[in-house]
Amino acid sequence: MVTDVSALLRSAQAGKEFLESSRRDGGLFDFAPWPPVPARRFGPVGRARTVTGLRAVQRLTVGFLDPVEDAIYLTAGLRRLGFPASFHLGRETVPAAPPAGLYAWVRCGGDVLSTSLPVTEEYVEIYTNTPEDEDSA
Repeated sequence: MVTDVSALLRSAQAGKEFLESSRRDGGLFDFAPWPPVPARRFGPVGRARTVTGLRAVQRLTVGFLDPVEDAIYLTAGLRRLGFPASFHLGRETVPAAPPAGLYAWVRCGGDVLSTSLPVTEEYVEIYTNTPEDEDSA
């Protein structure tokens, strides 16, 4: 787990700034280049606790966010801390009521970190941005 509170706060601020810079009118988003993942990388231990810490700061600084904004915020914050987090946006495969809804989540090391919903079974991915995408660009 990231135990450096100041690093957690700086990462939360980076998440907030990236989210705010990405918002456009009408509920749209325009993503500038996603924050890079610094050379320091952490293993799987502590990812969930780091998400919990970022969310705690999020609630205090920007309040509760919808799933898309929450995933944007967490992805940027985790990347700032050195986790190779990726943002994923999906469309419901079988909507309860038309039209199909959108949902977003964060993955890191193959694990979904931002939700307990079975997103890989219930949503078709329509957008993703991973650190590997940026390395090959």
